[in-house]
Amino acid sequence: MNVPQKKKKKQLDKFLRVWDWIKIAFLLLGLICGGVLVYQWWDKKQKLEKLQARLKEIQELKDQAQRQYQLQDINFISTNDLVNSPDVRSFFSDLLKKYAEKFAKSRGLDTSQLPLKFEGLYLDKKTGNGYGEMGRCITETFIYPANQKIANISINRLYLLNKLGHDRYFTSSPKESEDYNYLDISFDKMIDTCSHEIAHYIQLVKYGKSSCESDLILRNGKYNEELAKEHEKWTKEIYQMIKQEFSEWERKWKEI
Repeated sequence: MNVPQKKKKKQLDKFLRVWDWIKIAFLLLGLICGGVLVYQWWDKKQKLEKLQARLKEIQELKDQAQRQYQLQDINFISTNDLVNSPDVRSFFSDLLKKYAEKFAKSRGLDTSQLPLKFEGLYLDKKTGNGYGEMGRCITETFIYPANQKIANISINRLYLLNKLGHDRYFTSSPKESEDYNYLDISFDKMIDTCSHEIAHYIQLVKYGKSSCESDLILRNGKYNEELAKEHEKWTKEIYQMIKQEFSEWERKWKEI
């Protein structure tokens, strides 16, 4: 084989080697692109499945909420028997008085000049329109026998629905609106409301007046920033005090 032929063969071999590497590169590129496409397809499929599962979950929650909405008016009639129940009244009276005295004692306050009374469960028709007053604490003066003042705490009757399995009170139909409204009427929220009203009572004992953030929202002319901040702090402290025996009170509530 002469020299020119050897040179041509070397060039051809070099070209074939380069061509083999080019083919391998294209093959790898194809595999990578294919892998990316497969991953993108898989990722979209996963996201679609998650979205479908979430939409199903939302629909199930909405259906459940609608069933509760339909039941709440029926069950609310059933609370008539609970409103004047001695056991229900005793539950609230014992809870309110126990922690009012306990908290007052921790603050060195004498409550004898303003006895506390559980007035009962009230019905506020405005609540169904989104108005959320869930408890009240007001003073009352008895002229006879000695101009004695007492503090009356009353609780919204809607909490009795909790006894019948409701944790929420819907103020609008979930079926008619995606953005439906409801009030929290869970047992935990009921305890928070009781703590809130006890804090009002303690302020009435100490200052003869009381205020909270609701006064600012309602614009009733009673808002006092300093008292409102103290009320918020005391509400949290009283709640934590009750929370220490939460399971016991929850058991009593369920047994009524």
